Amino acid sequence: MKNLKKYKSIGLNGDFEILIGSSQACTICLTETEVPGIAKKHAVLKRIRDRLFIQDFGSKSGTFIDNRRLSKYSWEEIVQQSFTEIKLGNTPIGIDDKLFRGRSRIGIKTTSLYYEISGKLVCNGIYIQAKPGTMTAIMGPAGCGKSILLDLINGYRTPNNGEVFAIKDNLSINIHQDYKTVREWIGYLPQDDVMIPELTVYQSLNYCLRLQFAQLNEQIREYIIRQTCQSLGFEQARLEKFLHTVIGSSESGIRGLSGGERKRANLAHELISMPLVLLLDEPTSGLSSVDADKIVRLLQKLTKLDDLTTIATIHQPSKDTFERFDDLLLMNYGGIMVYYGPVSKAVTYFESITKTTNTDRNPAEYLLEILDTLYNAN
Repeated sequence: MKNLKKYKSIGLNGDFEILIGSSQACTICLTETEVPGIAKKHAVLKRIRDRLFIQDFGSKSGTFIDNRRLSKYSWEEIVQQSFTEIKLGNTPIGIDDKLFRGRSRIGIKTTSLYYEISGKLVCNGIYIQAKPGTMTAIMGPAGCGKSILLDLINGYRTPNNGEVFAIKDNLSINIHQDYKTVREWIGYLPQDDVMIPELTVYQSLNYCLRLQFAQLNEQIREYIIRQTCQSLGFEQARLEKFLHTVIGSSESGIRGLSGGERKRANLAHELISMPLVLLLDEPTSGLSSVDADKIVRLLQKLTKLDDLTTIATIHQPSKDTFERFDDLLLMNYGGIMVYYGPVSKAVTYFESITKTTNTDRNPAEYLLEILDTLYNAN
């Protein structure tokens, strides 16, 4: 097997587009002896953030993924977890695993954060440390400051005291001091969507991609749009209807997406830019328990698959939804932190300090009731 990393340096960080063939003008130059039937310009390999694409450049011997010949001049994604072999003609070509990710993964770490509004503390010493591949739930009663904490983490608000860092390759980058650097790494989903109701989902996502990736050709834009929406659970028949439905809104009087579809459309607008940190403010609000669990299940899958750092505020999830998170940050009024640790240990912790027992109840209901009775008795 010929391995591409043997040849001219591609560079492991950032986007690239390289030509493979026998011509000296190619970035990766392969001889007829090494790859029989290699064309002068055989294939193009392109990386966009953390997605790797390949296109056959009209070669006679063809380009193959798992023995399936690619259509000429059509881009196709190489998905690290699913493909087993790439061939130029009959010659297998090895792809260095490092080529699949153009960026290092990002974690979030803060010192104790303090923030006040009109002289009143609404974030009082809360801290967080979230690692790639994990989901953190921020939970607490309405009005305790969950959304404000999320705004401090995403850089929208600056704490009166304390710092928020993006952790990259063991380096700490202050989000508030170097926001231009970290901005493309962070996807933020607010409670209220900002989609334009007159557009279809496809039109809206296409505009987002064109704004962020001006040089991206139409074929790859279409591929990314469809793959992003498929990752949110839409099969082919439903996908077409979803993409070509007007977004709509009650305020505009335009009838469009259902509540569950709106949540997925909002999420698609964040995922399409391929963030490394995903911050979500009440992503399940207004949904049935079934639809809410579908959204969180999708987030769990994407978090693990792409090694994202996901942090979400959530009000009162079902038992299944609650247990999909890795860590829990439990807040109370005044922006104080009552518990921060593994979801699996939260109930045991409060059972031990309150001398109460939670049997078959929803853990989230139990924890919120503890806050109400134990901490708000006065």
